[in-house]
Amino acid sequence: MKLDGKVAIITGSAANIGKATAVLFAKEGAKIVVTTRKNIDGGRAVVDEIINAGGEAIFVQADLAQQSQVDNLFDAAIDAFGTVDILINNAGAASGKAFLETTKEDWMREFDDNFFDMVMCSQAAARIMKEKGGVILNTTSIRGIEHTGREGIMPYSAAKAAAISFTKTLAKELAPNIRVNAVAPGFVITPNYDKTPQEVKDQFIDGTLIKRWIQPSEIAEAFLYLATAEAVTGENLVVDGGFTLKVG
Repeated sequence: MKLDGKVAIITGSAANIGKATAVLFAKEGAKIVVTTRKNIDGGRAVVDEIINAGGEAIFVQADLAQQSQVDNLFDAAIDAFGTVDILINNAGAASGKAFLETTKEDWMREFDDNFFDMVMCSQAAARIMKEKGGVILNTTSIRGIEHTGREGIMPYSAAKAAAISFTKTLAKELAPNIRVNAVAPGFVITPNYDKTPQEVKDQFIDGTLIKRWIQPSEIAEAFLYLATAEAVTGENLVVDGGFTLKVG
């Protein structure tokens, strides 16, 4: 198994990409810390799934925009498993609002949910990993890449752009013992798109080269690659079916 004995904290792991990654990493031998802010039942269900398959996992509820709860999360991981080898900063969400209607509070909330939580968790992980080594992986987005930010979710796009820059600079800061990389998903099929008009969804998929949705499991596979690719650091791996190539 590729991750035998490793301890992984995966934020936002009660559903979708985080859940798929937690399950895959557990299958590869990792001990998993599942955490979410709101979806408590989902988080506990992921832990049950991992344990029933013979793996090891715990659940910790945490609002990672709060330093005290970040500290509690890492304390729980240490209490349960003794260390942290892998951190995946996956928690995040986008809220739609026209630019002229946004307030500073809207922008701060998006950065709390998609950037500052990543910063604080990475600090906590780096303190544990700085001598022994480890891996920090971030979920960014195609919306954080140069020309692909989307109107209507501008704060989210800006936060994800910051996350990409943070990933690359943190890789410099923490080298050589800690590798830092990111995955930038494209259009991953999740309930987040349930309220999106069909014509908009069709436009999204038509803009890709593979002409289909990406599955959460395919993003999990990208995280597994980055968790084990020991010569790779400072990269933002785009998994978008070719969308950012902007083929007409």
